[in-house]
Amino acid sequence: MRRSVEFAVIAALMVSGCSSILTSNAPPDTTYWLKPASISPVPDSDAAGPSIQVAVSAAPGLDVDRVLVRGPGATLNSYTAARWPDSIPDVVETLVRTALEDSGRFDRVTAARAGIRSDWNLDLEVRAFYALVSGTSAPPDIEFAGRGYLKCPGRVLPVRILARQGARANTMTEITAAFQSVVDEGLDDLIKQLPPTCVDATQ
Repeated sequence: MRRSVEFAVIAALMVSGCSSILTSNAPPDTTYWLKPASISPVPDSDAAGPSIQVAVSAAPGLDVDRVLVRGPGATLNSYTAARWPDSIPDVVETLVRTALEDSGRFDRVTAARAGIRSDWNLDLEVRAFYALVSGTSAPPDIEFAGRGYLKCPGRVLPVRILARQGARANTMTEITAAFQSVVDEGLDDLIKQLPPTCVDATQ
């Protein structure tokens, strides 16, 4: 009898929970997709490039899959019903790896979590990936920023990303287009910061 009562209570809770979801007036989420940056490959070379693995983390508050809005003041919110396909660090990591692959400079590009030994290691922390609003009706500025290090034999080199662009209108279409522009700019600059070779400084 006691088990029957417990089951009935659990079933009632499940039904009431589902009912609130099914009758919700909230708009369905829209997932926005960012294309990999268009990177011009280096000229063909007979010499194989190094292998590289990529690890991307995020500053507090940015490890989410929402399209974020910062400001006015010190607030951090998100656009209603707008999300990325995955968390921001995972999205950025995929974009970085694809840009490195398309550059033609590397023999192999892998995620650090794959556990495959590589010649070079790129560690990057996303510091900004959001729309900046001023509290007026003006379209927001989109900011993409990150800092990290390239580790290769005998050397540790700092790298950074800093790209910012204003959206042309206060709509999700234009805001997403501005995100795409800062991704293109930021990753193109990141590739240019990586040295063609990494000579051991101890030699």
